[in-house]
Parts: sequence; structure tokens; C-alpha cells
Amino acid sequence: MYIAFIRSVLLLGATVFGLTHASGAAVGRLFFEAPAPGRDEGRVYYYVPPALEGKKNVPLLIFLHGGDKTSPVDAPARYLGENGWLQPEFASAPFVVAAASAPPTRHSSRWNAAGTEHAIDALIAAAKRHFDVDPNRVFLGGHSMGGFGAYHLGQVMADRFAGVWMSAGAWWEADFRTLYGTPVYLQHGRNDCADAFKMTLPEPRRHHWCGVSFARAAHELMQRDGVEHIYDEHAEGHSLAWPAARAATRRFFAWAARQRRNPYPAKAVLETPCGSRHPDFTFITRARWLEIIREEVGEFLVDAILLEGPAVARTDAELAQQTYTLRRVWREGARLSAENLGDNRFRVTAENVNEFAILLAPAMGDLARPFSVMVNGRAPQTLSAEPLAGDPDYTARLRVILKP
Repeated sequence: MYIAFIRSVLLLGATVFGLTHASGAAVGRLFFEAPAPGRDEGRVYYYVPPALEGKKNVPLLIFLHGGDKTSPVDAPARYLGENGWLQPEFASAPFVVAAASAPPTRHSSRWNAAGTEHAIDALIAAAKRHFDVDPNRVFLGGHSMGGFGAYHLGQVMADRFAGVWMSAGAWWEADFRTLYGTPVYLQHGRNDCADAFKMTLPEPRRHHWCGVSFARAAHELMQRDGVEHIYDEHAEGHSLAWPAARAATRRFFAWAARQRRNPYPAKAVLETPCGSRHPDFTFITRARWLEIIREEVGEFLVDAILLEGPAVARTDAELAQQTYTLRRVWREGARLSAENLGDNRFRVTAENVNEFAILLAPAMGDLARPFSVMVNGRAPQTLSAEPLAGDPDYTARLRVILKP
């Protein structure tokens, strides 16, 4: 009963801060609620840039803060507050910001824990209760531990977002093709692990924490697979407070202002489990216009990163030795890789899938005509669209059953 009482007090007592610079210039409004939506603990902070105060149809950024398993519930304020690491840049941001404290776990990669995608969905829903949000201009972004989360949740939830900002994060396994249709902004400091940029740490940041190798490897894979992205490697360290990092963040703003969610990209990839591991994968059955209905036991290949060189670089020579190699690893599960070829034709590669659906909208083809679906190079199936009700993006579907 006492816990419920405290919770009700916090819900009713949301704190509001009006922020100004020392010069007196307004930098926006910050307020928080507790507990975070859908949880019994934590806080969610909302930040409103001055130009978006009271506006309708505003873009939204879901921001994942950095830290570790000991980060306090007010961690987002350290980024968004008056003297936060994202100020004064965020005073001119092209979106309002919702930033929850990370779910509590025993692992330092708290945004990657199982079920975190539900917390993100709850956060988006909560933000829509405060603001008139444009549903096609919702972004996901994170820095450091939050960058881990952006790499992971970006793959899992790509179809929700107009773009994903991955700043100074890390990943261990990935199929970045799951981001088809959702552009990515990769931001990282080349001196993230350099001794000269360790700031208050007793020694340089370790390579496996958030070394620039992770961003370079992701850039290489996204180039290989044709994933739309910007690669912005600046010349300074890990913190977003460095001048070069601030400049990169402003470039991200300019990029984000041009993005809009695309529910109907020509290519789509759905895999389950999905994500970058460390510590958990996420099990999903639908992404974009693909849905797995029935699967079988099997494995599929994904990319994995292997770091090379010293874990700690105390000299420039040691820093230069920090690099990576890419390899392929097997993951137990199922995957669909599909392309809309136009003229009511689809081509699909199904791995360990016995039955699946292609979701349709008028923008994807003529729903009154039959569709041709080629799976795994076999003779195409001719299928008619079935009506689909209650979905915000799709009005029909094709149900594809694979014969042995």
C-alpha cells in the first residue's frame, strides 16, 4: 500500500523545469514523470525545444541514455538539463524528446535486455498523450549504453521509426538488413578509446566498451548490404560534450529534419530472434510487411564482430592497433528476406519458415489483381489478397504456405 501511495504521489507530482542559459536565452522546457510508463520504477523525462512549444504534429525522438547498471533514475537529465551534455544543441532540435531511465537489470547493456521493446512502445504511447506527435516522424537514438540499445532495438523495431541515431555504441551480432527502409545515422569519435580523451577515467576507455571499431564495422556491413545510412566519424572522444561531437550532433539534426517513415520499402527482412545479443535477443514474428506464421527448427547466418588489438590503448600506436574482423555465425531461428519487384510480384527467401504472410497496401500493388510470389527460387505461386482489418498501415495480405 505504501508503494502504491508513493507511486500515486509521483504520478501527480510531475516536475517541470523551464531552462535558460547563463546569457538568459531560453533553451526549452524539461519535465519528468515517475514511474516510467508501464513500469513500477524509474523516470521518463520530456524535453521541448522552444520552437516546438505548443506546436501540433511534432516529430519525436526516443533517446536512450548512457551509463551502466548503476545509472540513476535521473540519468536522462544529465543529457537534457540546462547544463546537460546535449545542451545547448538540443535547444534547436527538430523534435521533442522522450527519455526514460533504462530498465533495471544486472547487465550493463540495460537497453538490450529482453522485453525492452515493450518499454519503448509504452514510452511512445506516453509521449503521444503529452504531445501531438507525427506518427511518421518518430526517431530512435542513443549514446554509449544507449548506443548499444540503438544498435539492438533499431534492428528489432525499425518499422516504427523514421530514422535511427546510433552514437558511440556497440554491437556483437547483427543483420543490418533488418533496417531496410529505415535510414541510420552512425556517429562515433575516432578517439573514443584514446588516452588523451579519457577525461576523468583512471585509464582510457576499453576497446570492447564503445570503441570506434563497432561503428566502422557497422558502416562496412551497411555499405555491403545497401542499408541507407550516414557515417559521421568525428575527431574527438566518447563524450557528446566534445566540440566535434556537438558538431556531429547538429549534422544529425539537419539529417533528421529530412526523414519520414516509409511503411512500404521495396525490401524487407524479418528474423526471429533478432538484435545484437549482449545480453539478450528479441523474439518477433512481424516486421514491416512480413509476418512469420509457422516456422521449423533450424539456423540462419548473421554477421558478428571480433575485436583485435589491445583492450586498453595507452599510446597512439596501441590505439592504431585496435581494429576488427568480421565473421559469420549461426543463430537458431527463422528468417524471411523479401523484395517487392513491382507489378504485383514478390521474391522471397525463406529460411526455416513453413508459412508466412505478406501484408499489403494500395501503394504496394493492385489489390484487385492476383499476385505472384516466388519463394527460394521455386515456381511462383499465384495468390489473391485477403482483406485485413485493424492495421494502421496495411489493408490486405497474402498467405503463403510452403510445400515440402
